[in-house]
Amino acid sequence: MEKLLKFLKNKWFLLGISFLSFIYAFFLGTIALRTFDSYLEVENFSAMMVLYVFVNFIFGVLMFFTRKQIPTVITALIIPVESLILMIVGFGQWHIIIPPVIVSAVIFLSCGVGESCKTVMGTLLLIMFVAGGLAYSVMSSYFGISVRFVATDMFTDQDQDIDFSARSTDYLVTEDGKYRLVYYSEQKDERLVTSYYVEEAFKDKEYPFAVFRRTFGCRRVLVTAYERDVNPHWIGNDKLSIDGEIMTIEDIFTPKTDEAEETSSGEETKKPSNTAEETANNTEAETEA
Repeated sequence: MEKLLKFLKNKWFLLGISFLSFIYAFFLGTIALRTFDSYLEVENFSAMMVLYVFVNFIFGVLMFFTRKQIPTVITALIIPVESLILMIVGFGQWHIIIPPVIVSAVIFLSCGVGESCKTVMGTLLLIMFVAGGLAYSVMSSYFGISVRFVATDMFTDQDQDIDFSARSTDYLVTEDGKYRLVYYSEQKDERLVTSYYVEEAFKDKEYPFAVFRRTFGCRRVLVTAYERDVNPHWIGNDKLSIDGEIMTIEDIFTPKTDEAEETSSGEETKKPSNTAEETANNTEAETEA
């Protein structure tokens, strides 16, 4: 028993184990990214939470056991920031946020950083958590603006501030499984409005008991009254028929700004030259007359 305890306390063994903390930093960063760009669809909530809490607990124990080692100290300074990002992008999904926040707080307070550094950084992180949470809550509640809204407005041609609570899981998927049609039914101006989006299903990420359905970069193809029958269906794997209109995947995911530039550089540039030619012909005809 003494030999085992001596081995577990060996500094080289502790150093080797401490490098596993980087895996947790990567794991937490991945969860934050998936929470931002995808819709979490849970297949078995109880099983998923048991597994999620267990993973956080195991890494928390390993990092606490190696809290004096440099790799763990570095991780202890990174994961609170990742937890803050996770809280902002997944605000309201507390079952995903709380476990890593607890682990981050415990490891940060127990790591081998000096007390003065802990005090300063801890105060800054606490202010960031409180201010970030309040700012997000105010922006989303009173102004209807979220991080997702800002990001999609910057990187895509559509505002995709989607309310996941209005999402239907009755998907219409292509035969090859690469694309799906999803609709959201929301109450707007005392009437139900349905918005149809095409999502890139091949970018989904599957995990035990849960799937992150990729929504970032989806394209809105129709907004209509809820009562209307638009008869959506896929024609093969690359064409969508909805409300009597046929769209190809290429057309759906081509930025509208590019299409406008092609139109302006093509058809509209020809009109002045045609007009000038017709004017010249008319002038010649009048002169001959």
